[in-house]
Amino acid sequence: MTDLDGPRPVRREELLASHRLAALCFPGEVMEPPEDELPARYKAPRRGGTYVICHEGRPVSQLSIFHSRICLYGSSVRIASIGGVCTHPDYRGQGLATRLLDHCIRVLTEEGAHLLLISGIRGLYERAGCVTAGLFEYFALKPGQLPVQAGAFVMRQATQADAALCARLYHQEAVHFERRVEDFVHHFRRQEEYLRAEDWIIETDGRPLAYLLTGLPWESLYSQDRAVREVREYAGSRLALVAGLGMIISRLGLRELRISVPWQDVDMVQMLRGYGATSAPIPLIEHTMRIVNLPGLMSGLRPCLVARLKENLRRGLRFEQEGGRYTIMQGKEQLELDGAAMTRLIMGVPEEVTPQTGTEQGVLTEILSALFPLPSFLPGLNYR
Repeated sequence: MTDLDGPRPVRREELLASHRLAALCFPGEVMEPPEDELPARYKAPRRGGTYVICHEGRPVSQLSIFHSRICLYGSSVRIASIGGVCTHPDYRGQGLATRLLDHCIRVLTEEGAHLLLISGIRGLYERAGCVTAGLFEYFALKPGQLPVQAGAFVMRQATQADAALCARLYHQEAVHFERRVEDFVHHFRRQEEYLRAEDWIIETDGRPLAYLLTGLPWESLYSQDRAVREVREYAGSRLALVAGLGMIISRLGLRELRISVPWQDVDMVQMLRGYGATSAPIPLIEHTMRIVNLPGLMSGLRPCLVARLKENLRRGLRFEQEGGRYTIMQGKEQLELDGAAMTRLIMGVPEEVTPQTGTEQGVLTEILSALFPLPSFLPGLNYR
């Protein structure tokens, strides 16, 4: 088709049609707003936003970009998340989503992103160089595995009044997205619209120690099965969290409670295993990712480099990217990989899919083992 308009940012007068396209492609997940509400509250973002391809004045393919930062032990990584990727059924099979995604990857890179994170696993994303990555221990907890009598701990449902408390607990985590209290306020408000969320505060002697954000897994959203939940985010005391997991299973009468624990959260992993729970190593569930700016990523991680590498190893260490080739160099040694392999090396993957780097010895091997994989993270409220 030659009369298509875009890719380009969505316009104010197209907002309602854009929302209706999302509702058509994601039935049951996107609610229809009052017609005058979207234009009235719309404010064009400085970066990111919704990009569309239009035909005869209405969006027929679209996606949205959301910029954020992750704090990793004091270092900062700029992430661009992509979500809401959809094409009208009458316009599928024409490569519109591919064209849109390629354009938006260039845009988000120009806007300063280091890492691209997409909610979904599709051939469309794989063709764009995205891979499953991140390293987690996946637990499927059963009734009776964790203690129900949690001693001094008690659990209650979280409300909007707990937004500031959750923000404080969350930002005490060594690995976290940079968020505002308003992000938690918005989440708790959404509970009134989306009854799938069940969020909990764990306390002792009236003092809040942790929170758990839970909900139905994707495969249960449209079924009558309500005996399975998954943990979408957690923060706070690990003792309180493990007690809370046991109380949730008991209170809701669940047959299974799923939780993915980032590999670096050794305390949580060991506590769960101490109760006999078993785990399996997996990448970040239902997501793909790709490093889009290796030099920028490593510049943001400089505090980690300084903390983990001796000065003689940092001296002369360079990170370069040209086209689809990513290179790490130190002195005369160098490692060159494509974007998929470099993303998996840096972000981590289960051992069976670890990329072959060809660096079996030497200074570069010492550097790679000291730096990577980076800590893994759960999108949680930043899911797009």
